[in-house]
Amino acid sequence: MPDPHDQSAAQSLADQMASRRGKRYPAHAYIAETFPDYVKVLLELDEVIRVKPRKFDEKMHELFHIIALAVEMSNPPNQPHLRQHIKKALKLGLTPEEIAEALMVCVNPCGAKVLTYGVTCMLEAIEEMKAEAAGQAT
Repeated sequence: MPDPHDQSAAQSLADQMASRRGKRYPAHAYIAETFPDYVKVLLELDEVIRVKPRKFDEKMHELFHIIALAVEMSNPPNQPHLRQHIKKALKLGLTPEEIAEALMVCVNPCGAKVLTYGVTCMLEAIEEMKAEAAGQAT
């Protein structure tokens, strides 16, 4: 039987991951419970990369995530993950035009599939945000 204190610590780690990611992923809860030391290291790395003041702000970090995930588009299960980063970037103030331009820059080194995939996910993310906003209005 799991120690309730360990469950509480795992829940806290999973909560921190969800807070930083903007979404709760079941995989994070499982990893936090099963490998809490690993999640602690991930959170520390996230602190170094994304939380401490750096040259690029959080909005640019999201743009980097979008580009990296779009380039790695050969894995369709990444679509919800990419859309989540796009939504966060839009909420942070990036415009669809800025995201599309960054994806266009990837065409030469990575091929047009990056642009097509990335913009498709961006349009889906915008539609999800509209649906979410409409759901909150009712």
